[in-house]
Amino acid sequence: MDTNETEKAVKLFPTVYTTSQEWAEQILTFIQRNELDIITPYIPISTLKLDSTIYEKVLNTYLTQKKYEKLKDLLIKWPSDIYNLTTIDQLIRLQMDDERTAKALLECSAIIAEKQGNVSKTLDIYLKMDNIQIFQLIERKNLHEEILPHIEKLMSINKNVTLDMLINHMDKLPVRSVYNVLQKNPRYLHAYLDAVFAKNPNDSRDYHTLQVSLYADYEPDKLMGFLRKAGNYNLQEALAICDKKQLHRETVFLYGRAGNGRVALQIILEKLNDIEEAIKFCRETGDQALWTKLIEQSVDKPDFIRGLLNHAGSDINLQQLIDTVRSDLKIPGLRDSLCKIMQDYNIQMSLSECCRKIIVHDCLALRKKTVTLLQSGYLVKDTDLCAKCHNPVYSPDIPTNPPVSVFFCLHIFHAKCIELQPDVCGVCSTISLFGST
Repeated sequence: MDTNETEKAVKLFPTVYTTSQEWAEQILTFIQRNELDIITPYIPISTLKLDSTIYEKVLNTYLTQKKYEKLKDLLIKWPSDIYNLTTIDQLIRLQMDDERTAKALLECSAIIAEKQGNVSKTLDIYLKMDNIQIFQLIERKNLHEEILPHIEKLMSINKNVTLDMLINHMDKLPVRSVYNVLQKNPRYLHAYLDAVFAKNPNDSRDYHTLQVSLYADYEPDKLMGFLRKAGNYNLQEALAICDKKQLHRETVFLYGRAGNGRVALQIILEKLNDIEEAIKFCRETGDQALWTKLIEQSVDKPDFIRGLLNHAGSDINLQQLIDTVRSDLKIPGLRDSLCKIMQDYNIQMSLSECCRKIIVHDCLALRKKTVTLLQSGYLVKDTDLCAKCHNPVYSPDIPTNPPVSVFFCLHIFHAKCIELQPDVCGVCSTISLFGST
């Protein structure tokens, strides 16, 4: 019978063989014929349970044939109550005759230890093997508190997964505890504190000064972002660190935060030699004295003068800038800069004129609307009172009511009450709008 026909026949075994003895005979036959792989997927493990020695025979066969992946799969899939875990573990340990074999079988031993409830042993085996499965074990068995002494080892196995785990379980793995474990490994400590800071800057506030040093050593490109967001580092220590590492942009930022804008500007001009950065710094600071200093420092530097001309406007006093430039100084690109200034000026004037016309148009339109509203009639009601005598100005019961005057302020008077000054409101001196009616 060829392999295909054998596989078709084996698929019928669950309906043909219903006793433990029948299955045992078939399994032993397939072992003898070296065809165990064909029958293994159909061996009953729940509805019908065989003698434990049969399961152990299958596992041991894969062990002796060095089919360790098959062995591992069965150890995972098969329930732990159908064979003797200790017996299989002992057989596995007897086969650990070289380093390569030992590594393959240690994982099988770890699976057995977990099934026995000895998760600490499983954890130790995975740590020894640098096995990535350790992270699934930790989550599955909730071993977060137990792994504290092994954090450095876990970082070496997979740093990113370890960091995610530490950040997601800070209630069980406090920052202080993790710091105590990692403080002798600054690279790992930096990676951890960086992750903590990214989640919540306040959670690493006790280590902000230390983090300045760690960023400077391992990720200087991220230091500026940290300095801007963090608020609990020692400014003088941070300055000393950045100055020692020659991190000039970060040093400029720190001097600016300390209120020493003149020193910061000097570093930009001398160390960075960057006029664009200097202009940006002066704008952010908003200190006119710094603009004056910048212009003074630029008088003998043609590139700086051109840069200032390109940004001339509300911040830079163009007259002051031009007055400081020596007549014999050659400035490359001066014509283009001056043309740009004139273009910008013309655009600004055009915009101002357009805005003026719009404002005038709106004012005239609103004035016209206001006049129209004020010139419309006003309904005098029988509830309106004279602002002087406080009697009703109109009564529907009287055939002929006395004349009344209504002013712009909407105060109403009997005409006879304001005979002396009929065109002026006696309350607020507003000129009459409607006159007498």
